[in-house]
Amino acid sequence: MGDFPGDGHDWLTVHRVRLKAARDIKANPYPAPENAACWRFYPDSQLNETGERLPISDIWGGFAIHPSRVAAEAAFAAGDAALSHLGECVESWHALAVPVRHHGTTNWHGALVEDATFRAAAVDPGGPLLVITSAGFVTTGPDDMPRIAEFRRRVEEVRADCASRPENLRVAVFNGGMVDGGDGMTVSIWRDMPGMMTAAYKPGTHRGHLEAHKQKPQFDRSSFSRFRILASSGSWDGSNPVAGIG
Repeated sequence: MGDFPGDGHDWLTVHRVRLKAARDIKANPYPAPENAACWRFYPDSQLNETGERLPISDIWGGFAIHPSRVAAEAAFAAGDAALSHLGECVESWHALAVPVRHHGTTNWHGALVEDATFRAAAVDPGGPLLVITSAGFVTTGPDDMPRIAEFRRRVEEVRADCASRPENLRVAVFNGGMVDGGDGMTVSIWRDMPGMMTAAYKPGTHRGHLEAHKQKPQFDRSSFSRFRILASSGSWDGSNPVAGIG
């Protein structure tokens, strides 16, 4: 994988698996990989007619933050073996990545963390772009549910829009609320930065929802993070999404 310029930043392994059988979130058996400083692994579940996420899915995914390249490379090299507690997978994809930009607030470390969930590298090495965005809520009681359901609907609209763009390689939505109360995340992979920026900030679905949020807030906190994929293995929906992309 060669030398990487810069130090003092986090290293990530990113994982997406399709299980042989759908698993109920109440039976979540997903302890952190060895040496992970933070581990968030959630289902990509569908919405029901009232805008609630179904509590069962055969697709799960997320990330582990590692304190060093050595630890991250070991987890990446282990592949499925590092996640043997998952049970039988019919498909899996793993990636080694470094953060190059991060902003916003998350609760993935057991408490709210602002602008410090991922320590970004000082130098962007280029290559395939992975983006993680998140959103969370202060309260999730009955009075909040109409707003949350509307936000979930909009997330699915953005997912569909991303998937329709040739610059996008893969996109998934992983829901943490029912697993451990963590903020849900959208994970997307792009050929390059310009393609992602066009989808996110030029006139269209995502920008329209951002403008609507300014007028009527749909969530209480959010974050966006950008990563470069240094290595990947396995398949996601039949192929490795970044194979052959430098």
